[in-house]
Amino acid sequence: MSLPLRLLIAFVVWLLYFLLTYNGCRDELCYACGEKGGTTTEAVSPAPDTGAAAIANYPVYFKWSDPKAYTNENFDSLRQVVLAGMKDNNILEITGMYFEGEPKPEDFANLGFARAEQIRALFGNALVDDRVRIRARTMDDREGVQEHPFSASAFEWIVPEEKVAETVEELDDRIIIRFPFGSTEKEYDPKVDEYLEKLAERMKKTGEKVTLTGHTDNVGEDEANIRLGMERTRAIKSFLVRNGADPDQIETVSKGEGQPVASNETEEGRHENRRVEVRLIKKQ
Repeated sequence: MSLPLRLLIAFVVWLLYFLLTYNGCRDELCYACGEKGGTTTEAVSPAPDTGAAAIANYPVYFKWSDPKAYTNENFDSLRQVVLAGMKDNNILEITGMYFEGEPKPEDFANLGFARAEQIRALFGNALVDDRVRIRARTMDDREGVQEHPFSASAFEWIVPEEKVAETVEELDDRIIIRFPFGSTEKEYDPKVDEYLEKLAERMKKTGEKVTLTGHTDNVGEDEANIRLGMERTRAIKSFLVRNGADPDQIETVSKGEGQPVASNETEEGRHENRRVEVRLIKKQ
């Protein structure tokens, strides 16, 4: 075989390896070294990969109703990138995600917290307990998740004294509006009204629908918290309707204290749990 041909074959093999490795790392590694100065790794919505392809694509992946964090050969690279964001005074927030249909495990408020703890264990002694904060978040259901592996994690380095839960927080698939303790009135913040006014205007123009899901902390009885969560969604719905949205475009749901995103052991965590999540349902 001639030297040029051997070099060509070697290049093709290298190129295939590069592409496979790149696809495997892209979703979870790029965020750790990109938009926020190497401090954030934000999980994306589960890609439509299945079987072996899904396993190859995610350095950390999960299976339906299973809290165990599975890894592939790219996890060491992900681990190094995440740890590179450690500074003298910051804390790593690890968010575990879950689908509403997945059962709650023993000793955890939901499967998201259990998964976050599993991910934390993968870092071993490189992270001491006081440098880690565990969080949870639901994901939108999709076809095939019960049969195939999926991504369900996010990482963010934060400075605790600078981390204040915003009244309006924008995530990739929802907007979060927070409430004071025991109140059905949203916290005063012009950004809340500004966002809701724009949302109502969009709904009038496009006919899109929204789902408002109310949540509470764990203070009080379950039934009372279900009612409180629903009253919070109705307060947001009333604002949207007053600004021109059609009531038939708005669905209200309450989960009460059943889907915390942070620990209810601290006031900061309880504050983050008192919220309404706004999800826009785009027209097909």
